Amino acid sequence: MPDIKIFVSRRIDIDSEMVDNPLYVPVRCGAVFDEENLTNIAGDDTGDNISERRMNFCEFTVQYWAWKNESADYYGLCHYRRYLSFDEKHHRTNGHGLVMAASLSRFAMKRYGLLDKAAMVEKIVQYDLVMPEPAPVARMPLPQGKVKTVRQLWESHDGIFFEKKVIDRMFELIDDLSPEYSASAREYFAGDHHMGYNCYIMCKPLFERLCCFQFPIMEAIEEELDTTGYTAEMLRTPGYVGEMLFGIFLYHVTRHEKWRVSQRQLVLFVETRALSWAEHARRRFAFWMGQVLRIIIAPFFPLGTKRRKVLRDIFYAVVSAKERSAAASSQTK
Repeated sequence: MPDIKIFVSRRIDIDSEMVDNPLYVPVRCGAVFDEENLTNIAGDDTGDNISERRMNFCEFTVQYWAWKNESADYYGLCHYRRYLSFDEKHHRTNGHGLVMAASLSRFAMKRYGLLDKAAMVEKIVQYDLVMPEPAPVARMPLPQGKVKTVRQLWESHDGIFFEKKVIDRMFELIDDLSPEYSASAREYFAGDHHMGYNCYIMCKPLFERLCCFQFPIMEAIEEELDTTGYTAEMLRTPGYVGEMLFGIFLYHVTRHEKWRVSQRQLVLFVETRALSWAEHARRRFAFWMGQVLRIIIAPFFPLGTKRRKVLRDIFYAVVSAKERSAAASSQTK
C-alpha cells in the first residue's frame, strides 16, 4: 500500500475542524508565530523550513516543509477550507469553479467523500496526479469585469493582489531557471481555463519537480520586490506567483507529458470552526437561502459590475450595524 500524505495547511488563528481520516496531515501554517500551540498540532517550523515567510508565501510554507522533512509516495496539499471532493456526484459550482459548502461538518465531510480512507486510496493510486477541475475564466466575476484568458484573469488583480509587472518578471525567470516550461507558460496564460488554488495529490517524482520549479522563482521574486506601500494582501505576491506557477506546471504535465491524471471538484467550506449540530443546520439554511438570493438578483446586479459592488457594500454595512447594535444591547443588560 503506497504511503499517501495530504498536508492540510491550517491557520494558527482559527481552530478549524479536522477531517477524521489518517490520509490528512494537519500542519499549522506559519507556526513560528504560534508560540502557545494550544491545538497541539504539528507546525511548519521544524527541520528545514520557511515558516517565518508565511505572510509572503501563504500555504507554500507547509508545502516547503513537507518537501524538505516528510517522506511519502504521494504528496498532497489542501487548505483548512478547501478540499478535493472524492464524491462521484458532480456538484454545482460557482463562477470560480468551486463547489460551495456552508460548513465543514461531519455531514459535509461524508457527503464529499473525505472520511472513507479505503475509497480514497483506491481512487488515488490509479493516477499519478489528482488535481482540481480547470475553471473557465469567462465565468469568473472579476474586479474589471469579464476576461477571456488566464493572463487577463491575473492582470485584473493589478494593484489588489500584486503589481502586474510581476507576471512578465515571472516569465523571464522561467526562461532563465526552468526553460523547459517556457512554452507551456505562454500557452497556458493565453488559454481560457484557470488551474489554480494549490490543491492536489501527486506522486513523489511530480511533487519534487513542482517544488524545484516553484520555489527558486518565488524566492527570486521575493528578493527583488520593493514592498514600500504594499498592503497585507500585496505582500503575498510570492504566494500568488506560486499559484501561477502551479497552473503552468499542471498545464505542462497534462498537455505535454504522459501521466495518469484525475480531475476532481474542489470544495470551499465557508465555515470551518467546530459548531453544534443546530448551528450547522442554521448555517446550511442561511447559506442556501443566500445562494437562491444570488440567483434572483444576478440578472439585475451582474457579478463584477459596479452596481453589484454597491449592493454588496450596503448589505455588509447593514449587517455590521446590526452586529454593533446587538453587541451594545448585550453590554447594557
